[in-house]
Amino acid sequence: MPGGCWICNPMCGKCQPAPLKSATCPECGTLNVFEREPIIAGADLLCKKCGFDLAPEVRPKVVKCNYSGYVCAYPCGNSRVPKHEHGDMPCERNTPPSEEWLEQHPKMRMFLKP
Repeated sequence: MPGGCWICNPMCGKCQPAPLKSATCPECGTLNVFEREPIIAGADLLCKKCGFDLAPEVRPKVVKCNYSGYVCAYPCGNSRVPKHEHGDMPCERNTPPSEEWLEQHPKMRMFLKP
């Protein structure tokens, strides 16, 4: 079990991208849970009670992963691990950023997973 976990918490995200993400609405205090697919697809992430936009709290920032060396739009905790002597490692769960993001950051295209 990675990280010494006994059971996988779907909101953890340390060893793999979290299948679920949550955010408490700053307007009404409602806890909202979102699945990975709508987050990646760029869907509206609105509070279920009041409709407040929770995208800034829920949608992760695109990072250059320290584990794989690729750019990832839905990173896990492995993206922040220090580099190791084995070099870049394969990542089956890499999520490439949107084309819109890549247009704004053209130099990052060289770090896309082939």
